Amino acid sequence: MEKNILKTEIFNQLDIEKLLKREEEIRILLLGNPNDLNLLRELAIILYHKRDYSKAIKVYKKVIEYKNDKAEGFAFLGHLFYENEEYLKAIKAFEKSLDIDPDVAFVHFLLGNAYSRVGRIMEAITSYDFAIFLDFDIYKAHIDFAEKYEKMGLLERALREYIVAYEIDPRDKKIGEKINTIKKSLEKKVI
Repeated sequence: MEKNILKTEIFNQLDIEKLLKREEEIRILLLGNPNDLNLLRELAIILYHKRDYSKAIKVYKKVIEYKNDKAEGFAFLGHLFYENEEYLKAIKAFEKSLDIDPDVAFVHFLLGNAYSRVGRIMEAITSYDFAIFLDFDIYKAHIDFAEKYEKMGLLERALREYIVAYEIDPRDKKIGEKINTIKKSLEKKVI
C-alpha cells in the first residue's frame, strides 16, 4: 500500500469553490464514461471533502471492486464509514485492509479508533499497540485529527481528539488551553 495516500486524503484541505467546480466537471465527464475509475475515485474524494460521506461510500464501493491496491482502497472506505459514524462497517473495512497489508501503522491506528467508538477497548489497545510497534506517533495523529476537525468546524470531534492527545501527554499546555477554548466555544453555542 502506498503509505501516505490515505493520510493525504484525510488531512488535505481543499478550496470549496474549486471542489464544486471540479465535481461538476467530473459528473459531466462521467456521463460519457460512467465506469472511469479515476473519475469515480476523484468524485468520492470530493464528496468526502464535502462531508457527504454516504454518497462518497456509494461511489467508492464501485471503485474498490476494480482497484489494484485493495489495501489502500479498503482503508479509505473504512475511513469513510468511520466519518459516517458506521463504526462496525469501518472495522470490517480496516480489517480487510490489514489482512492484505498488515504493516500500515496508520490503518492500525484508525482501526483502534473504530474499536474504541464501539466499546471494544481491548481490541482498540491491541490496534494501538501494533501502530506503536510500527513506529506510529499516536499523539501526533490525534492532534492532526483535532486540527482537521477544528478547521472543518466540527468542534465536538476536535475536542474529543484534543482530549485523547492530552491524556496521552498532559505536558503540552497549549493542548490544555485549546481544550478549554473549544469547551467555551461549545458552551456559547448551547446558550
